[in-house]
This record gives sequence, structure tokens and C-alpha cells, in this order.
Amino acid sequence: MSMAELQTINKILLTRSLSVLNQNNIDSDYFLTYRDEIDYILDHYTEHGNVPDKETFLSESRFKEHDFFEVSESDKYLVETLQEQYMYKHLVPFVHTLADKVTDNSEEAVEFLMAQVEQIKSLASQYKEGYDIVKGGQDRKSEYDFRNESKGLLGITTGIAELDDITHGWLKEDFIVIAGRTNEGKTWVLLFFLVSAWLAGVPVLLYSGEMSETIVGFRFDTLHGKFSGTGLMKGSDELGESKTKDDYYDYLENLSSTDVPFVVITPKHIGGKRLTIPKLHQLIEKYNPGIVGIDQLSLMDDYRAERGEQTRIRYTHIAEDLFLTSEKYEIPILTPAQANRDSSKKSANKSNEEAPELEHLAESDGIGQNATRVLTIKSIGPTMKFSLKKNRYGERFSEIMMIWDLDKGIVKPFLTAQTDNKGQIKESNPVEQEGVDLF
Repeated sequence: MSMAELQTINKILLTRSLSVLNQNNIDSDYFLTYRDEIDYILDHYTEHGNVPDKETFLSESRFKEHDFFEVSESDKYLVETLQEQYMYKHLVPFVHTLADKVTDNSEEAVEFLMAQVEQIKSLASQYKEGYDIVKGGQDRKSEYDFRNESKGLLGITTGIAELDDITHGWLKEDFIVIAGRTNEGKTWVLLFFLVSAWLAGVPVLLYSGEMSETIVGFRFDTLHGKFSGTGLMKGSDELGESKTKDDYYDYLENLSSTDVPFVVITPKHIGGKRLTIPKLHQLIEKYNPGIVGIDQLSLMDDYRAERGEQTRIRYTHIAEDLFLTSEKYEIPILTPAQANRDSSKKSANKSNEEAPELEHLAESDGIGQNATRVLTIKSIGPTMKFSLKKNRYGERFSEIMMIWDLDKGIVKPFLTAQTDNKGQIKESNPVEQEGVDLF
């Protein structure tokens, strides 16, 4: 392959042009045998603004034996050969390391492989042409038509019409963080969004780091079937207004015939270990969900972590990888995140109805930076306040009030408040307080 390097060097010198490099994202790293030659040419160009001529090049004593010849090969051939050599240089050490790890510990080998995937992908994909938005104008017609026909709901419904109006639904490549203080109902909100997606026919995958599949199932039955959560936990015969255990049995029998899956994964399902990004990728490829819930980010392990690394760095890694996962598989990922103690102090000093701010995410601002949306929540008696603090795809600083009865699984619209960029209410649009059962 060094012949391709020599041919490229000669083509540059004889044509006195760097176009073969500049038009194909080739730099000196692609030259193994002729690295000194290409570095000299590039340094000369940087200093003098032109490629050295043949005589200048040969005047360097180290290059006086350089073999000059005419090059008839196309740029395409030279570039592809250099790229193949470049890939080989980077992949051989990786393959050897992977082979050693497979022998010692197959699980570590998988995690090592996943850690290298993005780098390998970047090596293979960096040669793509840019996209001309002028020439490609017609490509946007189908996207516009889809948006026009969707009437605002471009993704998976949130289950709350007012929130759909602001977010346009959960979109592909969406990483949504649900932030709240301790015991505010973050997991319930996550489940509500997932159940809403499931009711819309979207397969769901949920990682539950603490709750068993049975407890998650009971909460699902409360949100979907409106059976008393307290009654289900106690095994009571009375499961809500006019609902008995026979009603529950009938409900479960009908539910089991549903084709849309809602898969719950707990640590016991993955060898008694916490979820990692490589394992999440395996689960997504196995179950093919349309939406993923992670309960919660703090109950995952960072497969990239170095010994002694700070928690905030670990959280940032996981948040980065969750966003990249949503991007890779084109599915929204939702996860609760804990608001820190400062947010509680601020709330106590101001108003008991204050929702956390973006900067209050515990341990790491990297979580908020990597999220496409941050939805903070605040439980206020029988209501829940949703505050959209970050919305990469649309309007921010909007608040929605919902009637929220966790025991009965009742979620009803109460009040929508539009706020300005300082969080101050600028207009209120009350809706009928009777509302409608969203399920």
C-alpha cells in the first residue's frame, strides 16, 4: 500500500496541487511510509502558499533519492487505497486487543467492542460528501408534506394534548430527561408517558433499576386499567370505585391478548448487574421497541468509567451515550433525573410550587446538556406541574397543570400557562376542570 502513498506524493508534486487531499479529507495521518515527504509538502504550502516544485523538493538532502514518475491512476483509486490502509492501521491493534479480551472475559470483550464502535463508525463514514441544501430542495417536500398532514404531532404522543402542542410529541433521536425532587413522582410520570405511547400502538422497553416487574406491572394496571394502586399492593378485594378482583382478572385476561409489547428489564434479567449502554443496545436490537424508558440514569453503570472517576463524569458519559443511542436507533429515550438539594432550598425560600430549574440536575450539568428536552415536575397537592425547561425542537418556558391522582391512575388537564423567557406567566388558558380521562 506504500505504493499508493508514493503515487499520491508524486501526483501532488507534479500537478503542484493538494486537491487530491483537500477534496477527500485526507491528511498526513494517512501516510505511513512517506510521512516525512507529505509533512514537508504541507509545511511548505502553509509557509509559502504553494506546493514545492520538483527541484525544491529534491534540494532537501533527505529526499534526493526520491523516485519521481508520472501517475496515471485516478484520484478515486489513490484515495480509496489510502483509506483502506488507514482503516487497517487503526483496526489491527483493536482486533488483537479484542481477541485477548474474548479469551479472558467475553463480557468485558463486548463492552470493549461497544466502546470502540463509534470510533470505528467515524473512520468508515468520514468520507461522505456534504449535502447541498439548494440542490436537495425537493427532498424536503416529503418531509414538509408529512408535517403538514400530521397537524403538529410529529412523533409519539406524550398522552397530554397540551404537551403535544408544545413538543410535537416525542421525536426520533429524542433524549428526554424528567427532573424532579425526591418523592415527586418522577417514575410515575415516566410510566405515564410510556403507557401513553403503548396505547398509541408503540412497543415499549423499560429498564427498571429498583422496582420489580411485578410492581411496574401493578403501576401499569393503575394507569391503564384504573385499578387502585393501594388496593393492588395490599391484595384488596376492593380495587377502586365499583372495581372488584373479578374485574381485575377479566382485565388481565383481555390484556394478555394484546399484541403490542411492554417489556420490563430489571437487573435480575441481565445477570444481576446494572444496565450498561452495550447491554441496552443488545436489548433494543432484541426487542425492537419504538420508545425506551430508563428508570433511572443513576441506576446505570458507565462502561467507559475509569477507576476513581467522579460521579458527575460518569453521569455525563451515560447521558452522552443515551443521546447517541437514541440517534443511532432513531427512537426516543426517556429517563428521570434527581434534582439536587439546592433546588429544594430555593423552593423553600421562594414558593412551595416552584419546579426545579435546568441547573438543578444533581451531580452533572452534562445531563441537561445532552438532553434534547428537560421536563421538570412539581407535585402540588392533587395536581402536577410540568415545566418545559429545555426543548431543542420548539417552544420553551411553558407550564402545564394536570389533575394527578396516582392511586386511581387519573390524569386530567387542569390549566395551561404560557410563560415568557424569565418563567413569568404571560397568559393563561384554563380548560374545563372536569376534564377527560386520558386513558
